[in-house]
Amino acid sequence: MSENTSNEIGINNLRDLGGKKTSQNKTLKKGLFLRCAAPTEWNEKIKNQITALKKPVIIDFRGVQEEKNNPLAIPEEFFSGRLHLPIEPKVSGLLRGLNKIDKSKTSEVDKIFQEAYRKYTKENIQTFEEFFKVLFDNAGSTVMFHCTAGKDRTGFASALIFSLFGIDHETIIDDYLLSNKTYIPTDKVKHEVQKIGVKQLLSVNESWLNAGLEEFSERVGNIKDFCTNIINSENRLKEYLDYCQNSGE
Repeated sequence: MSENTSNEIGINNLRDLGGKKTSQNKTLKKGLFLRCAAPTEWNEKIKNQITALKKPVIIDFRGVQEEKNNPLAIPEEFFSGRLHLPIEPKVSGLLRGLNKIDKSKTSEVDKIFQEAYRKYTKENIQTFEEFFKVLFDNAGSTVMFHCTAGKDRTGFASALIFSLFGIDHETIIDDYLLSNKTYIPTDKVKHEVQKIGVKQLLSVNESWLNAGLEEFSERVGNIKDFCTNIINSENRLKEYLDYCQNSGE
């Protein structure tokens, strides 16, 4: 989604990653990691949401042209920093290679989405390195990250954060699938999807995320080893992980 159409919605597909139980039997702190769709509208509801976040760091995963077509609407005084880490969209281009019959087959469409999620890893290892650097450099600050709809690229990045904290796979999938309920496409987006002829563009599917995570594991190995190399110290990573968790429930 590129924009909201209702003052009642606020930021589309917005949710806090906090509150999940980690592998250390602690809980991920709330207010540190927020995921959402692109905040390309500005109204009183959104202003109140952003003000409550106390100047978050904003990370934009949208492709270069996506960002140009629908620039961020949040005024600069409401965030402490903004970083554009473009992950170019893959799904629409891959879908254009399908004929009308294949587009009607769920299995064929799922293969396309699975390949798109694999490409998020194959073509963006350095992007995710930069993403985690931002997280590590802003411990204690709210980091709000988004793509366009806040469900695919954003969902994948959320799964990587959860994996780093040892949150169980079922919980990771449950949070990812929430976008099927919380993402509200605009009429403009619905029209574009109708033209392509694949309704799955408005949803997420467990098999897609699993494909991306499998590719990530094959490419970089263990997520903690990956992040240890980024932060350059096992002790520093441990301190960061401890800081981001509450003791017990």
